[in-house]
Amino acid sequence: MMEALFDLDNVEQLYKTKQQSLNIIDFLPDPTFVIDRNQKVVAWNTAIEEMTGVSKVDIIGKGEYAYAIPFYGKARPVLLDLIFSDDLTTELKYKNVVRKGNAINGEAFIKLPFNNKEVFLWLKASPLFDSEGNIVGAIESVRDITKHKQAEEEIKKYRDHLKELVIERTIELKTANEQLQREISERKQVEESLREIEERYRQLVENSPDAILLHSKDRLDFINEAGAKLFGTGSPREAVGITMINLIHPDYQEIVAEKWRQVQDEGKIAPLKEEKIVRLDGKVIDIEVVTAPCTIQGKPKMQAVARNITDRKRAEKALRLSEERFYKAFYNNPIPMAIVRFSDDRHTEVNKSYEHFFGYNREDVIDRTVLDLGLGIEEFKLYNKLLTEQGFIRNLNVLFKTKRGDFRNVLLSCEIIELSNEKCRLATINDITDLKKMENKMARLERLNLVGQMAAGIGHEIRNPMTTIRGFLQLLKGKERYAQDQNYMNTMIEELDRANTIISGFLSLARNKVEDIKIQSLNERIEDLFPLFSADAMEKQNDIKLELSVIPDLLLDKNEIHQLILNLVRNGIEAMEPGGVLTIKTFQDGNEVVLAVQDQGKGIPPENLEKIGQPFFTTKENGTGLGLATCYSIAERHNAKIDIETSTDGTTIFIRFKAS
Repeated sequence: MMEALFDLDNVEQLYKTKQQSLNIIDFLPDPTFVIDRNQKVVAWNTAIEEMTGVSKVDIIGKGEYAYAIPFYGKARPVLLDLIFSDDLTTELKYKNVVRKGNAINGEAFIKLPFNNKEVFLWLKASPLFDSEGNIVGAIESVRDITKHKQAEEEIKKYRDHLKELVIERTIELKTANEQLQREISERKQVEESLREIEERYRQLVENSPDAILLHSKDRLDFINEAGAKLFGTGSPREAVGITMINLIHPDYQEIVAEKWRQVQDEGKIAPLKEEKIVRLDGKVIDIEVVTAPCTIQGKPKMQAVARNITDRKRAEKALRLSEERFYKAFYNNPIPMAIVRFSDDRHTEVNKSYEHFFGYNREDVIDRTVLDLGLGIEEFKLYNKLLTEQGFIRNLNVLFKTKRGDFRNVLLSCEIIELSNEKCRLATINDITDLKKMENKMARLERLNLVGQMAAGIGHEIRNPMTTIRGFLQLLKGKERYAQDQNYMNTMIEELDRANTIISGFLSLARNKVEDIKIQSLNERIEDLFPLFSADAMEKQNDIKLELSVIPDLLLDKNEIHQLILNLVRNGIEAMEPGGVLTIKTFQDGNEVVLAVQDQGKGIPPENLEKIGQPFFTTKENGTGLGLATCYSIAERHNAKIDIETSTDGTTIFIRFKAS
């Protein structure tokens, strides 16, 4: 398989034609990577990505010992580089280096740059050959043997210690015996030496901060001071003879009894494990203990070293409870909140308010970024930069796009937190869309008031001379001597009429009350105008649909309501492509009567939405920018309000009248 991998001339061709081989490497359980003859990375499997935090996308094709950086923090030769050259300096960086045929095994103790985790690694490197037996690359597999090493070292430490003591005693006893054979008088010196050895051993055991005990399955034979304290006795002497199984918590007795059987009867070593014991004073504590077999006076016994971990377990539980309380407050918070992983900007949790606000289910959001979801934060780079520099964000004004397609103004705040040993961002969202709308409405009303005051002040003074000019133009237009100037005359009259229309719009804005208000039917006013705007729609190859519900009559000014409806309908028709349908609806919503005009246009861009209704704002080539401003003014005089919903599928304008 691997021969085929390197028959190709370059990495690009390798990925195209030998993907199956790469997939096999990718699914190997051990972290594995492969380099070619030029010592460039050609394969980097999933297991090694998880161990190092480096993705294959970032390292495939890189050379100059780039594959060493995720392990050793710098570019340097590693074990598989010994395939290409016998470098003693490189070999000395590893322990227990063994060559078996073409393969090289070794061990290393390193701190992974990815997470600063100290690990023991077992490494195996082997050359890769082509069909002609030439070395075309090398492969190295890595295995984390940290736990094995730790257990091995723990056992080895105690075993070596005991072994050293036994060796010391054996040597000294042998020497003593030889001396006894040569000279009986040296017996006292030998006995003194033995007493010193025993004293050192006794002090070592008794002064150990960990509990050291010697026992069988039935009886405690020896325990040091730390052990007596652990078991809740006044002294080691009081503990000797205790039935050991009675000290074990009932939940663990069956497991521990089986462990003791394997240690004492089968000679197995029980690695470090967590257990619970019941002290002689009745207090239950957590311990971790390692147990090894031994023989005392020809009888199988067990030697154990134990440590109290109750405080550590309590701290771990407190941390879990703290996280549980945090998550409870998080999920039930009425403010939209999200937890985002710092390393890759992906969501790890969102609360119900977040789901409701954006319209996404939790499953749609988890493990996806804001950009993946299309929420539309244009300031995303600024957002990350501020958070990195300051460590927090307070009330950053952001425009979000929901799943429904509408845009919401929010104040975004963010804190850096750590959950389950992972650095995260806690984001909170304060929706200020309605507040923004109210601010815009107040600003628009102020502008309307200003324009209205100006119009009221100068409107009549301008219209009177314009009427005179138009009259004389009409008179001159009928004279034969100006026949050749008819086009100029018509243009001037049209422009005067257009100016008059604009002034009429100004004067409409200037009104602060309706002039001819009566109880009448809104549906009848729409039906009066239906033939007129149907003709407008047919001219644009569009259609108009009426959905008029039974509604109460309203206090309306007929002329102003006509103008309001015509402006809204014509705007909707102009917003659609040929073939579109404009729907006019009326319905009652609580204590409000609603007129809704819905088009199938492309929607209003967010940057224009705030300007809707401002005098002189228009996106039309020949528009005056007074149509919607007039609609807002008419609605205000009728004590009604205007709401707008827009998306890429079209726009709906709602006029909400208070029912009489």
